[in-house]
Amino acid sequence: MEKSDYNQTNMGTPQGAEAKVFARENFCLCTISPLLANIALDQMETDLIEHLRSLKGWKTKIGTTTVGVDINKKTKKSYKLRKNLKIDLVRYADDFVILHEDKEVIEESRRFIGKWLEIRGLTLSEEKTKIVHSTEGFDFLGHHIRHYENRIKGTYRLKLLNGTPTEQRRAKATHVLRVEPTKEKIKLHYREISDTIWKLKAATPNEVIKTLQPKITGWANYYKTVHSSEAFSKLDHFLWKRLYQWACRRHPNKGKRWVADKYFCTVNGRKWTFAEIVGKGKDRKIVKYLKGYSKHKERTGSYARVGYDRSYYDGDTAYWAERLSKGYGNITPYKAKMLKRQDGICPVCKCRFGNEDLSEAHHIHPRHLGGEDTYTNLVLVHLHCHDKIHRENPGIRGKKVDHISKDLQGYWDNGMAPDYLRKEVFSPTSTDTVLSLGGGAGRIITPASDSKPPTDTSTVLRTGKDAGIITPASGNNKET
Repeated sequence: MEKSDYNQTNMGTPQGAEAKVFARENFCLCTISPLLANIALDQMETDLIEHLRSLKGWKTKIGTTTVGVDINKKTKKSYKLRKNLKIDLVRYADDFVILHEDKEVIEESRRFIGKWLEIRGLTLSEEKTKIVHSTEGFDFLGHHIRHYENRIKGTYRLKLLNGTPTEQRRAKATHVLRVEPTKEKIKLHYREISDTIWKLKAATPNEVIKTLQPKITGWANYYKTVHSSEAFSKLDHFLWKRLYQWACRRHPNKGKRWVADKYFCTVNGRKWTFAEIVGKGKDRKIVKYLKGYSKHKERTGSYARVGYDRSYYDGDTAYWAERLSKGYGNITPYKAKMLKRQDGICPVCKCRFGNEDLSEAHHIHPRHLGGEDTYTNLVLVHLHCHDKIHRENPGIRGKKVDHISKDLQGYWDNGMAPDYLRKEVFSPTSTDTVLSLGGGAGRIITPASDSKPPTDTSTVLRTGKDAGIITPASGNNKET
């Protein structure tokens, strides 16, 4: 539709393509295929289960659809789920998979869904639709899902059999489920990274890191919750080889050791980390380094599943805000870390973060006043709360802070302030303050203290209006 005029299309929207939508004078560009698929394939699972249960003698094969309540032993929280349902249909847009132990049920499901789609003008792709056993494995959304034979043997198996109930079940299981990135996705991603490095032949290390880091982080975050340790280790090795070739190409007349010292370093115990390094010897400093794939890995099974009856648009903001406070959601890892520390609460307005809320990282001790860009000096606040802080507390470059504002006092009370603020160590601001550099070196003397300024020939450094003036100690401030 363009300017209220409807134009007939000759073909449908291709899968994964971007559709252009015109609304009067406004132009919108969006990926509309997933939305159309969700509209067309809604109620597929419900209709399939009702059909299978209606067949004679199949109720015991399919199970009941009643929703029960399960209580997590660790968190003591309740979740709704279908306990006795023996068939699973997992769908994401137009990709779906049906799981059942009986092949006859799978074949009947395929036949029914084929007819169900014909009513809506759709058809199943014969090339992509397959019936396989779980031991053969299948690909779904870039993951390879497969049951492998349990290879736990020997003394380790005996140890598990004498352990907790979970360890005993693990030892007795005949097969183990493994979800890992597909080989095709690994190859495509490595090819993309390799091509990107090739295009950056003349770039600086800083530019290479800025270009590669978003690609690496995005791909690693997608696969970090599954069995991806082997894939991450392989990609880290390939990435190092490619970056080492890039570095050697820039300096063909230098030795390999010189190239390694210039572009690679050890960060947090990990050797051969690509970084931007300045200075030499004692002045050597790491400005920025590339975070590899393995640094993004999470413990398998640590991600909490979404409740059976939950939807992102169900209006239950309390449930989704609670998940957000645990670090689950479409947020960056560094914001998730701060949300966990703050229990999902903004320390300024004392309200929980919602899914649609805009957040901003705030430096408790301003950077232009010496604050560090570390987690101990950062707190996550709403965007409008961040604007409020800087509007009511405008920073003056170069001026020392002699007190804590009301907002910062709140962070301090909540234990979110850096260590040096907790110890109440602040810069002196009185014009009568002197720091003895002679016989009384290290003593800060103020009018409020019992000590008196040194009267000998020691040198003193004055602060305040006379900051930076080093003179012999004198009891009269006017003489300086």
